[in-house]
Formats: sequence, structure tokens, C-alpha cells
Amino acid sequence: MDLRNLRILRNKKNISQLKLSMDLELSQELISQYELGKSLPTIANLVKLANYFNCSTDYLLGLTNDFSKKSDLNKNDLDVADLIQNYSDLSLKNREKLKSYLNYLLKNEN
Repeated sequence: MDLRNLRILRNKKNISQLKLSMDLELSQELISQYELGKSLPTIANLVKLANYFNCSTDYLLGLTNDFSKKSDLNKNDLDVADLIQNYSDLSLKNREKLKSYLNYLLKNEN
């Protein structure tokens, strides 16, 4: 899977990889890797790109031809996406530790 429509959107808006990378605080090399299918974005970066171009993440991924966004994501949604990405980056051992800690926090809530 790659960001099939990223280059198309960028070219339609006459935006260079450098400008896009600066606007989103990502490296130009990373934008290039996304466009070439050499790297997939994190959830947070995919959301940043979709918000930047005001399109759906599915459109960016080439899963649909429907450009429109179905809903706007708020800060809370981005925080959740970051948490999911961070969780997926953990080792299995640390995932178990995190689950235990979350259970501890939930039991002691109040």
C-alpha cells in the first residue's frame, strides 16, 4: 500500500515536496518515500496529510476515489492515533507492562 494520491494532490495544488515537508514538519525524504511507496506514514502523519489536503485518509491511500472527508478529526482523535502508534512501536514485553499499568490506573480511578 502506498499514498497513491499524495503526489497527485501535491501537484494539483502546485506544492513541492519541500514546502509540504516544511508545512507538516516532516522531512522531504519521508514525503518522497511516501509517494514512492517505500514507507507508510504513521497514523498521526496520515491524518496530518489528510487534514492538510482536506481529504479522506482512504483517498490518500488509494482505497477510494471519493475525495471528501467523512468527518473531521479533532485533537482528541489525534491523541488517540498517537497513542495507538506508540503502543504498536512497543515490544511485546512493554505492551504487557503498559496493559498492567493501565489496569492499575483504571482500578484506582476516583
